[in-house]
Amino acid sequence: MPTFTASSIRTMLTCIVTLFGLIGWPLAHSADKNSALRLLVVPQFPATEIHATWSKLLDGLQKDGLPPIELVFAKDITEFENQFKAGQAELIYCNPYHMVMAKKAQGYIPLVRDSKPLTGILIASTDSETGGIKTLSDLNGKTLLFPSPNAFGASLYMRALLKREKGLEFTTKYVKTHSNVIRGVVRGEGQAGGMVNATLLAETPELQQRIKVIYETPPAPPHPIAAHPRVDPGTREAITAAILGHIKTHKQVGEDIQIPNPVRADYAKDYKPLENLGLEAFLSN
Repeated sequence: MPTFTASSIRTMLTCIVTLFGLIGWPLAHSADKNSALRLLVVPQFPATEIHATWSKLLDGLQKDGLPPIELVFAKDITEFENQFKAGQAELIYCNPYHMVMAKKAQGYIPLVRDSKPLTGILIASTDSETGGIKTLSDLNGKTLLFPSPNAFGASLYMRALLKREKGLEFTTKYVKTHSNVIRGVVRGEGQAGGMVNATLLAETPELQQRIKVIYETPPAPPHPIAAHPRVDPGTREAITAAILGHIKTHKQVGEDIQIPNPVRADYAKDYKPLENLGLEAFLSN
């Protein structure tokens, strides 16, 4: 019978503990992989509206076999930016220049976007008493409404073009959401306001008839759904394929989240060119 010394027993116990640790690690890693992913959506609309539209997609994806995705919220654009810069969400839905910022800050990878380019629009009231704006030159010295400083087509790119290319001087007023922009313009709180084509089309026909589009930005790639690099490649591919497949068979779900015709997104082709627009001077930190 072999003789065990205190030293040899300690060595065996260390080996056993190490072995159980190695066996347990993949199980813990696997459980973590199956935990809910967090999706942070840019607050273009009120939180109740975001929840109503995006929950349909997330519920559908879970029924299709994906792990649960939890919708998380930011009270405004500044908080949204702070959260993705800190990498707090595994998935984000963001504007095109936010994609540039998220790539730089955390390495987020775009997965899916709509096939239709995004166009920023400048709207004015059709009411001659509250509007009376016919051309861009009529806006010199006036108050313009924007959802937030870094909203891409509705504000960031729009303000850069109006100042650098059109030579306009105007007072800027930020009103948090696209919905507030169009309502503020109709109420006469500003002589014009910045939105994007997709959010305008989401408004009621009655409200759309009360405004006119007086300027459009050049087209740009639209908002993507992007993943943090800590989401492994297999999961990223599964999410991409599931979104493409689900929206193809549930068209209204895609319409509701403004991705009616989803395609795969590619940072180098779609969003890297935006790095050369020189918008840093118009960013708000």
